[in-house]
Amino acid sequence: MPCPPEVRRSGSWRKKKASGGPRRQQKPQGVEIRQVWAENVDQEFKLIRAAMEHFPYVSMDTEFPGVIHLPSKHHGALTADERYALVKANVDALHLIQVGLTFAASPSSPPALAFEINLSDFDPRVHRHAPESVALLAANGVDLAAHRARGVPASALSALMMSSGLVCSNHNHVITWVTFHSAYDFAYLLKLLMGRKLPSSMADFLRYVRVFFGDNVYDVKHMMRFCGDLYGGLDRVAATLGVQRAAGRSHQAGSDSVLTWDTFRKMKQLYFPKTTVAMAHVNRRMSGNGFSPGSSFSHHHMSSTDK
Repeated sequence: MPCPPEVRRSGSWRKKKASGGPRRQQKPQGVEIRQVWAENVDQEFKLIRAAMEHFPYVSMDTEFPGVIHLPSKHHGALTADERYALVKANVDALHLIQVGLTFAASPSSPPALAFEINLSDFDPRVHRHAPESVALLAANGVDLAAHRARGVPASALSALMMSSGLVCSNHNHVITWVTFHSAYDFAYLLKLLMGRKLPSSMADFLRYVRVFFGDNVYDVKHMMRFCGDLYGGLDRVAATLGVQRAAGRSHQAGSDSVLTWDTFRKMKQLYFPKTTVAMAHVNRRMSGNGFSPGSSFSHHHMSSTDK
């Protein structure tokens, strides 16, 4: 399929010369984050289908209303199965608010196109949530009233994702996924795609993640284990690497998916310059389809605090 004009325009990036020395923050070139609502979701998914053929690397982020179930003991004392049970309890009880997707041509390419999909299902007046997390989302520009009025129903997004080829892709069209501390992100998307509560066991959950998202999944939070002194949430890691936010605001899924991608490619440049060797070396250590249970379920990832 020819690359549509919208995709060509969004992917028109000027090349920069690599510079040595200390990690200095440079102003990134902007990328448009396309806002997706019920009135334009069909048209935007036409662009997504076209984009996948030219930009098969996709970074993903979600926003959700915090966590309402907390562990009864310190997280360090929880087993991987207990951590998964905590994720499941929260995801089963709560509603997804946003999905962010950023597309790129290769592991070293800048983001070409980004989408922020706004869902309609969550209503803080009637649905359970963590008030401080919802307040933080609102403070960062998430308009929940607009979501209720104009957002995309989860059932409609599920059908579009299934028919687009983003998930359950065949061997001729393989998507590589990039995430940051993604246990909750994948859990919410799996719940959305399956249309029911999460599997009862972590083993089944990981199996379904592999079915829907394939084998090429990188979690930046897990990759940090191999990157010296990197630590903290997405904003802290990006700042340490000298990566600035290219568009949007923190705690918005589209903007965070762009920052996740830019952080990933900076890490690749600095720590994994030989893609076919070093990156594959890390991926082999990521049991469970790109994120190990011991890392992704080691902390309760709240999109309102950890990113």
